[in-house]
Amino acid sequence: MVRKSARNRRGGILPLMAILLPITLMFSAFAINVAYLELSRTEMFICADAVTRASGRDFAISGDKSNAMKLGRQAASLNTVGGQAMQLANSDFVFGEASRPDLTKRYTFDPKGSFPNAVEVTLRKTSGSSNGSLAMMMPMIFGGVSSIEATKTSRSNPLEADIAVVLDRSGSMAYSATEVADGSVPKSAPSGWTFGQAAPPNSRWLDAVASVNVFLAEINKTPMKELVSLSTYNTDAGTDVGLTVDQSLIVQAMDKYTKNFNAGGTNITSGLDVGRLTLLSSTSRPYAAKVMIILTDGINNVGTKAQLIAAANLAKSKNIIIYTVTFSNEADKTTMAQIAAIGLGKHAHATSSTELQNIFKDIAKGLPLLLTQ
Repeated sequence: MVRKSARNRRGGILPLMAILLPITLMFSAFAINVAYLELSRTEMFICADAVTRASGRDFAISGDKSNAMKLGRQAASLNTVGGQAMQLANSDFVFGEASRPDLTKRYTFDPKGSFPNAVEVTLRKTSGSSNGSLAMMMPMIFGGVSSIEATKTSRSNPLEADIAVVLDRSGSMAYSATEVADGSVPKSAPSGWTFGQAAPPNSRWLDAVASVNVFLAEINKTPMKELVSLSTYNTDAGTDVGLTVDQSLIVQAMDKYTKNFNAGGTNITSGLDVGRLTLLSSTSRPYAAKVMIILTDGINNVGTKAQLIAAANLAKSKNIIIYTVTFSNEADKTTMAQIAAIGLGKHAHATSSTELQNIFKDIAKGLPLLLTQ
């Protein structure tokens, strides 16, 4: 009787297994599909962000929509979703105006805005797209859903900047980049030249002016609304033009010194201070990044190095990014690199007018972007 009961129990398990096995397989397929869909969702995030970074950066620099879409497509083709390289249609790119009232608010996006400065990209895994819908990895035993529609939208917003350009106009800036500022009349100066007259040909000052003009021309190529100020220093420092979109005012202010160039010491500390105050003035924008570009051809000889370091730390405490540019072999590259490191910016050194212009062009192209979703 015991053996018969055991056989009956074994016989009773078979129907139970026949019922439970499909259910187990169904739940397993469901779990695998959920994991696969979550992975695909992550891949779509990565791909969409790569596309917006590529197209958004190019659009912010050049304002060229066609090239921005081209670079976006290239980025999409290098990223797969569900094992498939992604394709984008022109309609997947939307160019518009992104803005926000202050740093505490989210960006709004207006595709019909009159000042396009951002690109929004939608990645599609849908039946109507060239990518098709997202197929399940495991077939469902009892039929049902075999694929899903998925989209991911990402936007690259430009982080507009308020920029303080701070130029050295000390006496040594009357010399050419290849001369030593030894107190004698610059070799490139006309016979009988003295301070108070027009800056000599080939002077470091004229090289600096040309570089700032290149910088202004470069940022004018972008769709961003940059405000730029000009401060200058020798023994003392002052702001010649407050933050403005009218860059002709900056050109005119530099021309004033070109026509009447005077001697003076190198008070980099005061230059930093007036640049900081300009970026914190009432005309600065609370939502804009604060960037200072300070150029010198010499060594801080008014005040102490400790005061200069303190001025850099004060600017940093106000979230000001500091780029430092040194020009000529007489410049204190070590200290200015330290200033840039404090200000979380970069330092670059030039020994010729061409190098100096390229540095200012690179700074203009490197102004930051903010990726939002």
